[in-house]
Amino acid sequence: MIITKVLGLTSTLTKSKKAKIAILGLEMAILVYALAQQKSEKRKQKELKA
Repeated sequence: MIITKVLGLTSTLTKSKKAKIAILGLEMAILVYALAQQKSEKRKQKELKA
């Protein structure tokens, strides 16, 4: 994931602990959203096959 790499790079460049935590939270939210979308797509494909 390109976004994860960009946010990871930003995190290494940031010295503030609060900023790193905020970036990590944003990164986690993006990953959770992506997983939810993937699960939803798999369900739709199963419904179409059945």
